[in-house]
Amino acid sequence: MIERGFYCAEIKYGYYIGAMDYDCTFVYIRLINIMEVIFMKKYINSLKIEDIPWDRMVTAYGTAEKYPEYLSILDGMKDLDEVKKAWNSISDFEHQSTLFTPAPFALVFLVKIYKKARNTDNPVADWLADKLADEFKYYMEICNETENSEHAEPLENMSDILNDKYLLPTGFDLDPEYDDDDDDFDVDEFIVSLFPEDLFYSLYYYTKKILSEIHSMSE
Repeated sequence: MIERGFYCAEIKYGYYIGAMDYDCTFVYIRLINIMEVIFMKKYINSLKIEDIPWDRMVTAYGTAEKYPEYLSILDGMKDLDEVKKAWNSISDFEHQSTLFTPAPFALVFLVKIYKKARNTDNPVADWLADKLADEFKYYMEICNETENSEHAEPLENMSDILNDKYLLPTGFDLDPEYDDDDDDFDVDEFIVSLFPEDLFYSLYYYTKKILSEIHSMSE
């Protein structure tokens, strides 16, 4: 039986269920949403760069194999030319409003770098903070556009994106010459098969969740 009652609960991470007469069903749904946010934050905070199989993730121009190197350069914020090159290289997780598999994972670390840059007093950090802020706004825009169009249900957890069926086989060669070994094998078709509708939407769904951690992006 659904009862109505007086609820007042302050939850971690800034969520608040006000002191007012709520339908128990609504409160239950809100609590589930809050728990999802907490679980997501815990997962994000526990992620390490070395935990991600970057070399098995497809980008617009190849794989994300060198992403750890690029992230290290960006985090160092030492040489502006090197930082710009690293950004240009790592930004291939997006191309013409399409997000690729590394997007939400790269953004976990890019958001941390952004927060660090905002609190670092040097010209390289200033450039990087401004650049990332602009790019984050753009990514939020394309996530909102995708959310407002017809789409599949997202994968239950962000970690599900790392399921083997969405990744390249270990040691897989993306070079088109790979086709020479098997006339019946089409690399392009194989890559497309790695992006079923639920995974494709999940890249936008979880990217938006990550970027929403930056309050200025969600205002």
